[in-house]
Amino acid sequence: MSDQSLAEQKRALRTDLAARRAAMAYDPDLATGIMRHLAELCTARASKKVACYLPFGTEPDTELFIDWAMDASIEILLPVSRADGSLDWVIFEGETETGIFGFAEAVGAPQSLDGVDLIIAPAMAIDQNGNRLGKGKGYYDRALQQHTIPVVAVVFDDELLEQVPHEPHDRPVHAVVTPTQLVVFAALN
Repeated sequence: MSDQSLAEQKRALRTDLAARRAAMAYDPDLATGIMRHLAELCTARASKKVACYLPFGTEPDTELFIDWAMDASIEILLPVSRADGSLDWVIFEGETETGIFGFAEAVGAPQSLDGVDLIIAPAMAIDQNGNRLGKGKGYYDRALQQHTIPVVAVVFDDELLEQVPHEPHDRPVHAVVTPTQLVVFAALN
């Protein structure tokens, strides 16, 4: 399959998924389910330091999980987007400011991901092999390639698909959390 055809497949799938998300009404039970599965995962792994994301727009809500983690004395690092296509990571202490893409990002000095037990990443969809479809800017693909830290994506139930188009640079995730389940694709150690 040509690169252009694969890119068009990704673009079409992103458009469809974005439309589905836009049509969804906010349901607090979905956020509660995501929080519960992420909390169980962190508890089982005895996680002390986790990289996560603040949801924007129609992304699956991780704010309940972040609140739980902070209450459980788990250090949370959040991404800050840079104009060069990279992510910095900042310890979240509750303060945010508007980032380069117009959504809330943590305020603070960039930190290393050394000692992070788990990265919780946003996605548009995940397939049965752990292939992740992001929003298309490549920020997470670049960031995830630099580390061997286990990655868990968060999507809605209907975004766990049989297959998503993927390229060699797309790093599969180790697991996915939806409001109703945790699916593990690769060892989380």
